[in-house]
Order: sequence, then C-alpha cells, then structure tokens
Amino acid sequence: MKKHVSLKLTLFSGLAICTILTAALLGLSTTALAASWDAGDWKLSLGGNINAFYVYTFCDKDDLGAGGTTLAGLSCAGAVDKNGNPTDTSSVQNGLLPASLNFSASTTQEGWDIKSTVNVYYGIDSVGTNGNSGGADALKFSTVDARQVYLTFGKKELGTVKMGRDFGLFGFDAIINDMTLLGVGAGFVASDPGHTSLGGLGYGYVYTDRLAQINYTTPNWGGFQGTLGIFQGFDGNGANSADTPGFHAKASYSWDAAVKGTVSASLLSQDVVTTARTDERIQGFDIYAKVSIADLSLLGYYYDAKGMDSLAIGGLVFPGFDAVTGDPEEVDGYMLQTTYTIGKVRLGVNWAWSEQKEVTKIENQKLTFGVYYNLTPALTLLAEYSNQESELKHVGTDKSSNINVGAILFF
Repeated sequence: MKKHVSLKLTLFSGLAICTILTAALLGLSTTALAASWDAGDWKLSLGGNINAFYVYTFCDKDDLGAGGTTLAGLSCAGAVDKNGNPTDTSSVQNGLLPASLNFSASTTQEGWDIKSTVNVYYGIDSVGTNGNSGGADALKFSTVDARQVYLTFGKKELGTVKMGRDFGLFGFDAIINDMTLLGVGAGFVASDPGHTSLGGLGYGYVYTDRLAQINYTTPNWGGFQGTLGIFQGFDGNGANSADTPGFHAKASYSWDAAVKGTVSASLLSQDVVTTARTDERIQGFDIYAKVSIADLSLLGYYYDAKGMDSLAIGGLVFPGFDAVTGDPEEVDGYMLQTTYTIGKVRLGVNWAWSEQKEVTKIENQKLTFGVYYNLTPALTLLAEYSNQESELKHVGTDKSSNINVGAILFF
C-alpha cells in the first residue's frame, strides 16, 4: 500500500483539486452571495458554502487487478484489514467542493465597471503540509488558502478584461455542469480524505486548473460571447514550461426558448521542453452542449488533448510526456448526463469515459446515479452511488464503488 499512499500525496500536492469548483459555481451568480452592502462608492458582497458527506467505499483485493495504482484503485488507497488486504472503508468528508468564503468589491468609476474578487477555501478534514492528506491524528488542522485572486474592468459595449488567478477555460464547462459538483461522484482515498473527492475528474474531463492569466471577454452579442487570453505555463510531469506563456480561448452561444441551451468550444496551447530535451506542446480542445426541455436536461461533452493525462494539464498521476523520447501522452474522453426535476427533487445519471493512448495506456469509466432534494432554497440533501473502473493495459483492471449521503448549504 506504500505505492498507494505515494500516489495519493502526489495528487494532493500537485493538483490541489480541493480548491476547484466552489468559487466557480458561486462566481457565476451573485444570487449565491448571502450579504451585500454599500461602502461609499463600493458594493461589497460575501457568500460561501459548507458541505459534509458520509461516504462508504467498497474495496476488494480481487477487484484491484492493476494493483490499486489507477484512479479507480486510488479510491481504496490505504484501506486495509489486519492482514494487509484491501477492505471496505467509510469516511466523513467534503465532496467535490471544499467549503468556501467568497468576497468581492465592485464599483463604477468614470464609466468603467471595476471588480476585485478574493475567494478562500476550507475543508472539514485534517490535512498535512501543502494540503496533503494528513490522517485523522489528534490536534491536526485544516488548511486555509486563497485560490482565486483577480480583478476585472470593462464596459458593457466594449467587453471585460480579467487579470489575476482564476480557473481556466479548457474543461471548465464540463466541470461546472457535472451534477456531482454538489456531491461526491468518484471517490478518492476514502480511508484518509483530504478536502475533496474526484467527482468526474480524470474520468470524463481534465481538471481546468487555476491559472495566473490575462483575458479579454467580448460583450454578449445576441447570445454569442468569446474569450481569449494568455496564462502562466505549466511545468507538468515530464516537461518544463518554455519561455513563452500559454494561450487559451473559448467561444459560446446560448439561447432561451421553449428548448433552452448552450454550446461552447475551447482550446489551450503551451510550448514545453521535455525532460528528454525535446520541444513539445501541451494542447487540447473541447466541445460542450447542454439543452433543457421543461424539467429534462441533457448534456454532452468531448475533449481531445496531448501532453496531459486524463486528470491534469501536463500530467500528474501519470506523465504527460515520455521520459526517454519526450513523446506526448494522447488522451480523449467524454461525459454524458441527463437529469430530471420533479418538484424539489432532481434525479440524475452521469456516464464518463476517458482513454490515454500513448505513454501510459489506460482506460477509465465511471457511472453515477444521484438524487438531490432542495430542502430549502439554500440547503440541498443528496445521495449518490458511483461505480468506477480503470484498465491499465497489459497489467490489469482496478474496480471500486462508493455510496454517499450528505448535505450542502450555500449562503
């Protein structure tokens, strides 16, 4: 199990997934902010969320044919019985979202709309240094970290400039519309949880990540909007960032009719120098579509990329580039989802799949069923069942599953 723990710590320190989606969700709508008040010419706003879940993870040594080294296997990392064999385990933890406290200050000066945003993240479980899982030892602490710090300025007719640290464009629409955003989805190291689960990360989409970036977003032209910008490059697993920034862009179109919908496409590109001393590139594109007909919602997402594994831009658990030849990993994946709302209850099914095809040949798939009940407008009670499988080619297949019940409160 030492290999399990090593991979677990690598993922927590390198990716820090626990910071991802709370602010992304809250940042889309000021209605999620609990309080706002005026201070001179400035409007100040404060909001956030708190969530907690009981998660039971099913693990069996006969289901870990790849040795527990894959995404599905990492759900069982550290869960062993007295004989050292993998065993079922339970945890009380955050879901895909960590808890958060979100602050913004906005004003209009000389015709320019100006805004600053600082979002701070918390977790309910104890962690070690740099947010690594630290075990349930006495007197340990949760971490506090400001992961979104950026400013925007613009005019309605001219568009908006964003400068600072925020989530990227590639893969963002998939994550923010994943129904397990409010829950757990695929589990991750249930025996020793950090501040997050995986949701659909690594299975149906790559982590969008937090980027130091400068972007320009156009005005909304009848439902069409575009964004383009530069970002500080990734070093990645098997490469180092080159002397130029990365580039990303996105275009979207939304309509509101009897059938409501949104379609979008994004791309990302960055030059790197591999550890094999070759010039390569991290790049990817994705296509997203969602339509809603009354209480029924249908979603589809597809991506294709190179220079990354199925989880992280640049590679993390598995390398983005071959250590000897410098050849980039090639990966693609998709997510399909349908939800149906009956009164205060939303029922959902989510299917996700991904495949790495060159450096580390591995195929991942996940199926989640979820029930989400709005007890009040601010409080959601929910239950999910997820089954995940990862086949490491020419080695074996890891399988795991988990059920979870819990609640999330937005304020």
